Amino acid sequence: MGKARFSGCGLYRWWLLRRWDAALPPLLFIGLNPSMADGRRDDPTLRRLVGLARGWGFGSLEVLNLYSRISASPSLLRRVDDPVGAPNDHWLRRRLALQPQAVVWAGWGAGGGLDAGRLAQLAPLLRTRRLHAVGVTASGDPRHPLYVPATAVLQRWSWRDPLALGHPGQT
Repeated sequence: MGKARFSGCGLYRWWLLRRWDAALPPLLFIGLNPSMADGRRDDPTLRRLVGLARGWGFGSLEVLNLYSRISASPSLLRRVDDPVGAPNDHWLRRRLALQPQAVVWAGWGAGGGLDAGRLAQLAPLLRTRRLHAVGVTASGDPRHPLYVPATAVLQRWSWRDPLALGHPGQT
């Protein structure tokens, strides 16, 4: 089963869900920005996420993002006026609250530093959950799943102060 919620203009995706076995635990993934997948169509990133989630024994995958603007490339986010999308934080809070027992997988990659202030905004929310990752980047961000082997495993990821990570654009 697949579902997704988009903005009225279609430029932002608030969340995406794939469920294959309701008897198994859910997995929530927080990435950088939405790929081109929708309620019915998968793309390479989503196929990778689902493959890893199934292999780890989860029954569903919900995808949330730091930035909700749909983009094939994180670098394109720098060119838009509003890469976050005003309701995105509402949807992050709501979807995380709906599944308080779900494992939360962080995987925004080095692009999480697109705006260090954005990570600082979300730190209070994300610190309320135990986060996991499939590795870390040189800057300490949770590794993006496209850049890990198929044998990667989830491990506890400790949040660090986003303004101390040395991301470009910090004040």
